[in-house]
Amino acid sequence: MEKWQEVLGSVAPVLAGALGGPLAAAAVKVIADKVLGRPDATEDEVKAALANGSLDGDQLIALKTAEQQFQIELERIESAREAAAMADTASAREQTVALAETKSSIAWAAPVISTVIVSGFFACVALLFIIERTWDERTANLLNVLFGALIPGFSQVCNYWLGSSAGSKRAGDAVRKIAENSSK
Repeated sequence: MEKWQEVLGSVAPVLAGALGGPLAAAAVKVIADKVLGRPDATEDEVKAALANGSLDGDQLIALKTAEQQFQIELERIESAREAAAMADTASAREQTVALAETKSSIAWAAPVISTVIVSGFFACVALLFIIERTWDERTANLLNVLFGALIPGFSQVCNYWLGSSAGSKRAGDAVRKIAENSSK
């Protein structure tokens, strides 16, 4: 591990982790702004500034504050993404209700597709795990692929009809974390 990575990792591990990933440009901009006072500095300039170990107390505090703001922004983005997914599901449900109210035959699409996916899922479970039978390799592989394809579909059907408790939990966790960070 290089010196600059050690320095950044000890002060701002989230920003350090963002370097080298899809958020690297945003992390470099934040670090450059707080350490060098120039958000347009290059990654090499940031590495050089961190490597020489000459960060003063104000820069360290600014870097730690920037990391907290970076975390809050990441949580905000994740919450917005989750809210969009929930809104999409709610919109689909509302559309189904509106179609049913107008007595449209299309209203049956979601229930029929859901029934096919759930039936297929449980049929595969029964064939793979409950019914004792010797399958030839080709049939067993095909059944495994079918089961693998039905698993995410089954999850989507459950989320459509029952809601996503995992998404709700993540959203609640994000709100709690933002509240904790803002009170510090």
